[in-house]
Amino acid sequence: MSVERIYAFYNNKGGVGKTTLCQNAASLFAENNPTKLTLVIDLCPQANISQFFLGGAYKGYDANQKLQSSATRRNVVGFMDWLIKGNSGFTSLPTNLSYMTQISQYNDRITDNLFLIAGDSFLESQTVALNYQTMNPGNINAWKEYATAIRRLCSLELQKSDYEDMVVFIDCNPSFSIYTQMALVSSDYLVVPMMADFSSLEGVKGILMLLYGKYPSAAAKNYASNTITFHNQIQKFDLDLPKIYELVFNNYTTNSGVATAYNSIRSDLLQYAWEQYQSDPDIFVDVAQTPITSKKDWEEIFVSNIKDFHTAGKVSASLGVPLHRLPEQNKYAMPYGDPVNVPKSNYEESLVNVVDFVDKL
Repeated sequence: MSVERIYAFYNNKGGVGKTTLCQNAASLFAENNPTKLTLVIDLCPQANISQFFLGGAYKGYDANQKLQSSATRRNVVGFMDWLIKGNSGFTSLPTNLSYMTQISQYNDRITDNLFLIAGDSFLESQTVALNYQTMNPGNINAWKEYATAIRRLCSLELQKSDYEDMVVFIDCNPSFSIYTQMALVSSDYLVVPMMADFSSLEGVKGILMLLYGKYPSAAAKNYASNTITFHNQIQKFDLDLPKIYELVFNNYTTNSGVATAYNSIRSDLLQYAWEQYQSDPDIFVDVAQTPITSKKDWEEIFVSNIKDFHTAGKVSASLGVPLHRLPEQNKYAMPYGDPVNVPKSNYEESLVNVVDFVDKL
C-alpha cells in the first residue's frame, strides 16, 4: 500500500490553464488506472476544479456549497482547521472521518476511483491562522509539520480506503501562500502549465527562485541568505522539493498569424528552461536512461503541448464532462438549456494532446 506519486500543478502566474489541465489529466488517468485511487486536492480558494468535478456550473457550485456548510466540513478547509486546532504533528486521522469525496456520487462522467478533497472559498481567509501556527515559538518544528501535512494526509486516506495504491493531483493556487508551500513540499513532481508569453517566462523564473533558490544575481542571492525564505526553510529542515516533471504549453493555436508569434516566444522560453537544465539537472526529474545532451531530446521528455479547446472547453467546464468523454455525444444542453454542437473534429487535436500528456504520467 503506497502513495505512488503526487503531482503539483503550479505556476505562480495565473491564467495559464492549470486547472483545466489538472482536471482533464486526472479524469483520464483515473479511467486508465481503475485499480488505483486517484485523488485530486483543490488548493485554489476559487474551487473551480471542485465545481467541475461535482457536476459543473451551478450544479457543481451548489454541491460544493453543501460540502462547505456541512457540520464536518469534509474538505480542504476542514482539514486545515483540524491542523490549526493542535494536530499539526498528526500520525492518524479522526475516527470515521475522511476528507475525501467520491466524485462519481455527484458526476456520472467520472470513474468510481477518482476522489476529491474539495476546495473552499474560506481557504484564503484561513491563511492568517496557518501562518501564525507555523511560527509557533513553542514548537520549533511547526513549519515542517505543516509543510509535510498533505503527504501524511494522503497516506492516511489511502489506508482508510479499499485501494492499495494512490496517485495524487494537486491543483495549486498561483499565490505562494502557506497552503501552496504545503502542496509543493508534499509533492514528488511539478507540472508547470504555461502560455507562450513573456509573463510565463517570468513565471518560470519565479518558480526557479522561490522553490530552488535560483536567484537572478549574486546580490539577490546574498540578500536572500539573510532572510527567512521558503528555500532556506527547506534547507533548514532538510526537506525534499518536487522535481520539475513537465513544462506544458497550454492553448496553443494553429492560426498562422498567431502561431508565428507564439512559436517565437515559445522558443525563447524553452531556451531559458533548457539552460536551467544544463546548469542544474537535479531540479528536473531523472527519467532518462542516458544523459541528455541535446535540446531536442530534452524537449521530447520535458515538454508537452495542449491545443486550445475553444468551444469544447467551455462545454466541458460548464457540464463537468472531461474532454475525453465529450465524444460520447455531438450535442450538449448547456446549464441554461441552450443546445451546443461540439463535433469531435473541433477538438480532436486537443484530445490527442491530452492523451499524450497523460501517457507521460
